Amino acid sequence: MSHSCMFRFLWAHWPWWLAGAWVGLWLVPLARIIPRKVLQCCKAPLHAWQGPGGGLEQPIPLVRRLWVPVVNASLWACAADTASHPTFWATLPGVSLASTLVLLALIDWDTTLLPDWVVLPLGVAGLVSSYAGFTPHSLLVSVVSAAVVLGLMGGLALVFQRIKGESGIGGGDLKLLAALATWWGVVGVLYVVLWASLLTVVWYVVWRRFKGLNSQAEWPFGPAIVVAALVWGLQAASIPP
Repeated sequence: MSHSCMFRFLWAHWPWWLAGAWVGLWLVPLARIIPRKVLQCCKAPLHAWQGPGGGLEQPIPLVRRLWVPVVNASLWACAADTASHPTFWATLPGVSLASTLVLLALIDWDTTLLPDWVVLPLGVAGLVSSYAGFTPHSLLVSVVSAAVVLGLMGGLALVFQRIKGESGIGGGDLKLLAALATWWGVVGVLYVVLWASLLTVVWYVVWRRFKGLNSQAEWPFGPAIVVAALVWGLQAASIPP
């Protein structure tokens, strides 16, 4: 992209850049507040839920307060640029989906949790968007897709657990994939799972090699799902109907 094209892109969507950056600033503390409230409601110890990010008792890294607003602002601008109709209501579903996925990635990275408080509304929003015509399929297809993904991935996880004696995918991951199916259907989610699986293997090996991993920390699948889903969503939105 040339400098002139980049300038026109920034100028055309500057309100979304600013709004996305402001929301991104709030995503960082929310990623700590929400899981803390969830664990407190369940009377679960905070230290027992620890991902590569160090858990809820570690201070929020300064670099996170910088890159999250930048990434979220970029996602909002891209959503505005690829919206089928350049209106507020046509862009709102895309930016809401993007920010929710970023929030889930942050929570899962720190705690290995994907709270129902966030995942279930994401699925409901997908159903509403399908009903309103903001997704490429109908409400019925959206519902069926979520059920198929939940049944298929849940069945594979059950088979894996019986063979290996351990869970291959968490319940939160299953719910997240089902929620994404309301937005993109079965085929889209299968692509997301494929790329997320490859990404999480590479991510784990590199992180373990250069950063190390606390013996009490588990490796979450959610952040890889989020990265793959964001790439898939931007790619799908950029293809003209």
